[in-house]
Amino acid sequence: MTNPNYLIEVSDLHKSFGELKVLKGVSEHISKGEVVSIIGPSGGGKSTFLRCLNLLEIPDSGKILFEGEDIFKSRRARKEIPQKIQMIFQDPYSSLNPKRKIGWLLEESLDIHRKNLSKEQRIKIVDEMLELVGLDESYKDRYPSQLSGGQRQRVSIAIALILNPKFVVCDEAVSALDVSVQAQILNLLHDLQEKFNLTYLFISHNLNVVSYMSDRIGVMYLGSIVELGDAVTLSKNPIHPYTKMLFSSSMNVGEADSGKVQITGELPSPSNPPSGCTFHTRCAYCTELCSSARPELQELPDGRQIACHYAQKFYQESMEKKQ
Repeated sequence: MTNPNYLIEVSDLHKSFGELKVLKGVSEHISKGEVVSIIGPSGGGKSTFLRCLNLLEIPDSGKILFEGEDIFKSRRARKEIPQKIQMIFQDPYSSLNPKRKIGWLLEESLDIHRKNLSKEQRIKIVDEMLELVGLDESYKDRYPSQLSGGQRQRVSIAIALILNPKFVVCDEAVSALDVSVQAQILNLLHDLQEKFNLTYLFISHNLNVVSYMSDRIGVMYLGSIVELGDAVTLSKNPIHPYTKMLFSSSMNVGEADSGKVQITGELPSPSNPPSGCTFHTRCAYCTELCSSARPELQELPDGRQIACHYAQKFYQESMEKKQ
């Protein structure tokens, strides 16, 4: 039975493109008002996962429930997804039509999905959205080329929120911005999330961003989630060897207290992944079991889930170090 607190529930999602297996049994849930981040290497399946959530890709198997309804079987759910799920893209320079003024860009979604509104009502909503993201009415008459990167991303956020979505996907939403502007946009997203009880899914390579914004963090590697848990717990005490590698190799994240992890080998090609645990070719703790059998996600005493044959052993060792 579906948990009523879950906004999205993903079960055993698989997606291939020809011989290339991109998603391999991904399961995840996101509760209402929660902020979840997915991190991992390029080619790890993050973008395909997002495209499945947005109905831009149809998975080969598995389920995605949105508010308890299967989005691939319910016609009503499919019709409502464009209004209930919105995206904030990585590059504000290319995500906005350069030939249209900001006012037109904001009104476009209302023209498509809220046809019952009068012109006056649409203008009022546009003005309110601009104010909400820290821009005044004068921006309606400007073109994207006349705005700074931070201002463009504020417009992108306004466009994403103008239909009152319940779920917002932030795909590397601040990576194209200067560091000082990144902080402003992240604070804005945080304030909007609290104000409207929004549910966010962040995709990012920036561990500082996901540590700051997230309630939970999921780590993907070659199409599978290898660790998933509370953001503070996971960042301070990563258990999976790949997660430990990510946090210990980041110069900006000082949270991980488990010491440096030796990085070995190159990222395997997604078209020819290793057998067994797909991380075993780079793992310093690899055994024969790792190369022959794929580990399943298992829950540890602190509530996190991890796909590793030696999860319990690594967890115990980490707890002993803290004593």
